[in-house]
Amino acid sequence: MISSAIYEQEFAPVKPTISQQLVHIDLRDERVQDVLQRIRDTVSGVYADAEYVSYVGTNPLGIYLEVYTAGDEFDGILTLLSERLGDLHVAAGVNVCIVPLQKRSVQAA
Repeated sequence: MISSAIYEQEFAPVKPTISQQLVHIDLRDERVQDVLQRIRDTVSGVYADAEYVSYVGTNPLGIYLEVYTAGDEFDGILTLLSERLGDLHVAAGVNVCIVPLQKRSVQAA
């Protein structure tokens, strides 16, 4: 059995870190999750059918949030987020990149 202190040290979210030798971004970090949730809440308020996928990307380095909607809402989503949330980034200079996409089931129809 693992003691709770050891578990917390091994599995606790770690602050995003960027240096010349190391990049560590933990999507479980509460600051990262707070930013992603604010984006989801803002977008879902206008696009109720939106679906989301988040991951760490490298070109450019940052946290990516793909936003899938039924229509081609690229400009609308970016304008909405710009007006309501402004520039988004997490500690240590990690940017959040929003990628509005159309749901594939709608594209195929």
